[in-house]
Amino acid sequence: MNFIGSPAEWAGLIEPMLPTILQLVVDCWVEMSVPTQGEREDDLTVRLCLLLKQNRTARELPFQIDIQMVELEPADGNETGRMDITFRPLIPREDIYFCLEGKLLNVTKNARRRSLASEYVNQGMMRFISGKYAKAVHHGGMAGYIIDGDTSYAITRVSASIKRHCAALGMEPAHGLTTSSFLGENRNVRETNHLRKGEKFLIHHVFLPVAPPA
Repeated sequence: MNFIGSPAEWAGLIEPMLPTILQLVVDCWVEMSVPTQGEREDDLTVRLCLLLKQNRTARELPFQIDIQMVELEPADGNETGRMDITFRPLIPREDIYFCLEGKLLNVTKNARRRSLASEYVNQGMMRFISGKYAKAVHHGGMAGYIIDGDTSYAITRVSASIKRHCAALGMEPAHGLTTSSFLGENRNVRETNHLRKGEKFLIHHVFLPVAPPA
């Protein structure tokens, strides 16, 4: 492959990494201790990133993992933003990466459960579709931290919210979460297909239960 010139050729480095990255996230989450009371979304992301780095080193995987990396040149009309976790191939291009954006799901407050599915879509997925994140590549990732462990409820609510926002997300109305192309045997890993400025863009969703449902 000729790496001099075409950004599309650099972007093509991401897809072969995805099965390894997604499996790494799933495996590392199993090692996560139950969060303490008051731990925030960012706290969970930091702990997950530390485990990812440790396992990446142990497995000698050929990519770099960073936290809170800034996208310096987002698509027009977007402010710079800090991405939760990024996986970057070892190449001299700052805009070629796989971003994993973490969001809380199924949070109980004042004795009332909130799915936070709308926030997952509007404050997470839309950052990829707008080009704020991952403007030079064709894949992005969402990690749903399911606080009460009820994965079925979380996936159902997220899928419903995706369908409600299908036009803004560049999706067909009837399409929601589908089986992962890379980890199809794991029902907690899904994907959504989008059109972003006329080009195909995939978001990979990893639903991560924090605790078993009561």
